[in-house]
Amino acid sequence: MNNRKLKYKLLTSACLLGMAYTTSALAQSQYCTANGGNTYEWIDSVSIDGYTNTSGGQGRDNGLDGYSDFTSQTVSLTQGTVSLTPGFRAGAYPEYWTIWIDTNQNGEFEQNEKVLSNLSGNGAVTGNINVPTVTQPTTTRMRIAMKYNSEATQACGGIGSGEVEDYTVFIDNDGGDPTPTNMPDACQNNPPFEGRNLVDGQAVCMPATSKHASFSIPNSNEYDSIAISTSHGIGNLTLAAKNGGGFPQAGDDSPRSKHVGNSECVIINNPSDYWTNVIARGLFKDASIVADLGATSCRVTPGEVDNGNEGYAFDSVNVVVYQFSFNDTPLEWSLDQIQQDMATVKQYYDEQSYGRFNVTWDIKPPIFINESKSVYDRDTPAWRDLFRSRIRSSGVDPDFPGEATIILMAAPQVANLNSQAGPPLMEIYHHAPGTIAHEMGHALGLRHSMAVEAGNSILRSNNDTITNYGNVYAMMGMGAHTLEEYNLMFKSYFNWIRDSEVPVVSTSGVYRIHAFDHGTAAGTNAPGEIGIRLKSGDGNLTYWLEYRTTNPRYPNTKNGILVNLQGYLENEADPAFWNHRSAMLDMNPNSQSTANWNLEDQTDSELEIGKSFTDPWGGFRITLIAKGGAEDTASAWIDVRVEMF
Repeated sequence: MNNRKLKYKLLTSACLLGMAYTTSALAQSQYCTANGGNTYEWIDSVSIDGYTNTSGGQGRDNGLDGYSDFTSQTVSLTQGTVSLTPGFRAGAYPEYWTIWIDTNQNGEFEQNEKVLSNLSGNGAVTGNINVPTVTQPTTTRMRIAMKYNSEATQACGGIGSGEVEDYTVFIDNDGGDPTPTNMPDACQNNPPFEGRNLVDGQAVCMPATSKHASFSIPNSNEYDSIAISTSHGIGNLTLAAKNGGGFPQAGDDSPRSKHVGNSECVIINNPSDYWTNVIARGLFKDASIVADLGATSCRVTPGEVDNGNEGYAFDSVNVVVYQFSFNDTPLEWSLDQIQQDMATVKQYYDEQSYGRFNVTWDIKPPIFINESKSVYDRDTPAWRDLFRSRIRSSGVDPDFPGEATIILMAAPQVANLNSQAGPPLMEIYHHAPGTIAHEMGHALGLRHSMAVEAGNSILRSNNDTITNYGNVYAMMGMGAHTLEEYNLMFKSYFNWIRDSEVPVVSTSGVYRIHAFDHGTAAGTNAPGEIGIRLKSGDGNLTYWLEYRTTNPRYPNTKNGILVNLQGYLENEADPAFWNHRSAMLDMNPNSQSTANWNLEDQTDSELEIGKSFTDPWGGFRITLIAKGGAEDTASAWIDVRVEMF
């Protein structure tokens, strides 16, 4: 062991700056053993307060007979929000979950130290740990048991079919700070940090961003652990870190901290690579970050777990329009045309929302750039820095313009930049109502309407992928230029539809769905429900069934329904975007050639009358049986037989 490691271990066993710490020095052999059995089910992943470990059932394969030791990983327990996911070799079974924490650190899991029970399901389940109250920061042992068909009654011995996992847990709910020094507000007296590498114990001010800020920590492998903390400022960020192998990527197993606000904590245990790479994502400003090499706990206690952007919170939006031109390239979008196009966008959103959403706009004086556009054709990052600074000079923060407000930056096309957006700003280089309406969706927190690609299957092949823009019918897919409808799932994000209009179905029967794409500002105009929702058999996903009849390019939607799956293969890393993926199912896979257009196969995705679809998680089967009503009106309907399993 090198001196740096030894020094920190000695410090953590003492009182630091007057703050007492308790750590559990009990070795694994001093705790009772426990194990599950068989290879049919196992603990697939554990998520607690932003910490996630995807173990994939190591206790099934590592010769330890249904037990895995993850005590090298420390869970910082704050709110106690937990998500537990079982894994199965085939099928799905009812699994019961129990958690114990050795609060008094006596090496035993006593009955009164059971902190979670009465939680079961045949898929992922969520619950809340009864976080123990401690009088000083405490590091101790946590045991998680998953047992088939009934709850584990004790923490020791064989529990039967299932698996047991042990973790180290850190608890600090006495109001103290879990490290010897407070988290400095580095932005208070320092400009944003322009470097890349973080130095041990030195907090820096992160650049304000609407995407991400990244840093690296050298010499990582000289320490037993690294604690990375962020705090202060405004906005909402998530934090991830990875030792070796580049930067954390969406969907990988890098330690993450996802809580409301900017206070986040990630701990890297036993780093083996020289470099640890850190990335902060989201929309934030004046936030500080610090890396403590050798530390086993962070300087902050994160707050409530962030479940992602759960919906737009307002019934209106104001669009602040900025017009840019160059000394050799004017903006070919006149004031009159801007007014006309924005009026078209307003009408579109009036109709899409059934009169439940209002769009206003404010056009600012033109901004003239006394330079050639070619300067920025060669340097698009400089262009983005420039237009942001000019907007900021007008008195509006382009990253934080205010509640229910977004920015529209209009300019001649710079280099080969396409129109694009992310909360709360749109870059518009192609000046048309459909482009604006589409990018507004992004600026308000939506990703694209996507599709599932499952080869010759509809869903859940061995290698399903997600196709960007894959919903060729919808506004947030390929339907922007012709101002097609938002899908029902995305309408729900804005609270444009009521639960009674698109109910969740849980009983077998025949359900009538009316066309949802004939709405006006007066309402849906439909005489009944405009869609239904169904839960997957494991309870984790939601199917949205909708009936479209107005798309002139794809009239066959009149003969069937479209199905969008909510949350499938979700890997959203940015908290500014909605954390529930919309993926359309192609009910006629590989029926079209993609030689001329890669999305051609999605152009007949409707489930037609007489055909059926079965939820691969065993929840239901749907069959289309008839259609009627006045075609091409809001009274057009289609009947769906639902058989619940």
